[in-house]
Amino acid sequence: MHLFRKETAMFKRALSTSLLVLSAAAAISATIVAASGISERVEAYRMTVLKTDTATGRFQCVEHLRWTPVVKADLRGLHSGDIVRVVLQQGRPARLVLLRTAAEEISSPEW
Repeated sequence: MHLFRKETAMFKRALSTSLLVLSAAAAISATIVAASGISERVEAYRMTVLKTDTATGRFQCVEHLRWTPVVKADLRGLHSGDIVRVVLQQGRPARLVLLRTAAEEISSPEW
């Protein structure tokens, strides 16, 4: 009987340890998946300026090579190579937020 209790206790301990490790692995996996989803969404709206057309209020990005209508005032001071975030607005031209100038991008240690 004593041996049976030891085996039962050992089995319970092994089972609870396995469940703990499995739970921790699942939590870490969920965190990684959530983080990658967030970075993909951020990257989806981060674009590199190729050309601007202030007369028509559009810019062309390196990533999609298509002209996107934006608020004309947001084009002032933008140059090829600048990194912008595109803020979509329903029924209106998108807004551009300058994240980094081309000069900052080239001189960053990431290069």
